[in-house]
Order: sequence, then C-alpha cells, then structure tokens
Amino acid sequence: MELTTSYLGLKLKNPIIVGSSTFTGTVDGIVNCAKAGAGAVVLKSLFEEQILSDIKKEEGYTDIYNSNPDADLYMKTFLRGNEIAIYEKLIREAKKSVDIPIIASINCADKGEWTSFAKELQDAGADALELNIAVSPFDKDMPSKDIEDEVVNIFNEVKKTVSIPVSVKLGDHFTNIGNLAFRLSMAGAAGLVLFNRFYNPTINIENMKVVPGSALSVEEENSNTLRWISLLTAQEIPCDLSASTGVHSAEDVVRQILAGAESVQVCSVLYRKGVSYVAEMLEGLEKWMSKHNFKSINDFKGRCSASADVKVFERLQYLRRNNDLN
Repeated sequence: MELTTSYLGLKLKNPIIVGSSTFTGTVDGIVNCAKAGAGAVVLKSLFEEQILSDIKKEEGYTDIYNSNPDADLYMKTFLRGNEIAIYEKLIREAKKSVDIPIIASINCADKGEWTSFAKELQDAGADALELNIAVSPFDKDMPSKDIEDEVVNIFNEVKKTVSIPVSVKLGDHFTNIGNLAFRLSMAGAAGLVLFNRFYNPTINIENMKVVPGSALSVEEENSNTLRWISLLTAQEIPCDLSASTGVHSAEDVVRQILAGAESVQVCSVLYRKGVSYVAEMLEGLEKWMSKHNFKSINDFKGRCSASADVKVFERLQYLRRNNDLN
C-alpha cells in the first residue's frame, strides 16, 4: 500500500502523527516514535505562560532584582533564553536522529514578545510550527467575535516572523468554526488541527473539592472531529486538516481520512497502549485498504465528506423514532 501523504507541504510516509505529549519531549522519545512508524511528530509544547512563570518564580528574583531595571532585564532575558535554548537543542538533536518531519509547538493565549520564539524555533531546524491557541471563552464581557479576532491576530503576529508552514490547533468552542477556519486559511495557515482537548475539571463529592478530570480522550470523542473535518472538506477550506482527539484505532484513522483529513494525531491511546501501537494502527490501515482495493491514501481521502451528504453532518438533533423518543 502507498501510505504517503502531504501535510503542511511536508511529505509524510504515512498519515499518523504523534501529537504533542511527553512521548515527543525528549530525543529518545522521538526516536521511539519514528521506530514505531510515525509519519511525523509534534514536539511537546513550549508554553508561553510557563516561561513567564519561571521568570517570576525564580528563587530570590523579586527581592534581589526588581529594584534594579538593568538586573531585571538581564534575568528576564537569561531565563527566557534558557528555556528557548533547551527547546532549540531538542529540535536540533531530533533532526539529527530521525528522518521524519519535526513540528515545533507553542501553546499561547495572547500576543506578546513570545511571538519571537517562533523565529528561533525555525532557525533551530523545525520543519513546521503548530500554534496551540487557547483564548479563554469564559469572560461574559468578551464578545465571540473578539475571541475569534484574537486567534487570527495571534496567528498573524507569528506568521510575520517565519517562513516555515504554520498550523493552528483549535478548540471546538467557537461560534462559527467554519468561518474562523476560512479566516485563518486566508491569513496563510497551512493547516488546522481539530480539536484541542483542554483541561477537564471535576468535583470530588466526598471532600467537595475541584480536582482534575480525565486527561485522556476516549474513542467516542472523535465524532465531533469527524463532523468538522467533513464539513470543512466539503466547504473546500484551502488548507490541510489534521484530526485530533478520539483517534484510538486503525478504524478511526480510516474514518478521518474518509472525511477528508490529510493526517491524524494520536496521543491518549499511546498512553494506554504504548508508542509501539502506532505500528499496529498502520498495519490495520493497510489491511483495510487492501480489503477495499485502495492502493493509496488519495484513493479514498474525502470520499465520505459532507459534500456527499451534507445533511448527515449538519444534523444536530436525533430523529424521532417513536412517540416516546425525541
């Protein structure tokens, strides 16, 4: 079978990408992903707020340096540079160790001086950049349009500084995902990753405290991704689409490609089954293609997008089955 595909203008030997995670936070981890057969990796994210927090929390920083502007500037520059240097080293060593694309990742929430990080990651050798934009939708005084404008503005600021392909990883809480996807693609986004899975709080009812919920996705979560991959493919959004959240099997990979995805990103399933499971997913993909007489990914990509039956993917309510079920 011919499993090669193109994503962000990069040639991938297959459509399975290991998403940003602890698996992609070290050179050894990246090598293991490549050995398992991954078509590319997205590096563990460089967090904008983590760098700023490290600066603020440095032991003795506030007491010693705050009163001296020159020392304050030096410490901020040093600490920021140290975080970036570690990430750049990861990129350079990964590029030497594997022959698959290395996609850097920045987790960000607003515009700021951090946008210069992007150029430094490009210079270190990253093949592309994934922007994990997490603008809070929780402020009642912030109109939906302002949130979407901020996402586009963040992308524009980063795109000014780099020439490598830039993708945007989106959450699914936007008022009109199709419109935002079109705006980002028109601004120059090479790809969109659908969807980001955010921190999920829950409540322990015994001690009545807020605690972290499950950090891992389940297979049932892939239907929303499937819907939007299909709808955006049918609307011919002019950028590549990568399916994320709920991709747990070879069958899930097939479904997302049938809907129109150029690639899929896997993470949660690897925590449960190990990185070597990538090889099993690839084997399942090849068996399915053989069974249905497809010789390449392009032979079936987008075959079941909403362009075939848009009403199925646009339907929000269940049909009435009988007098007792709505």
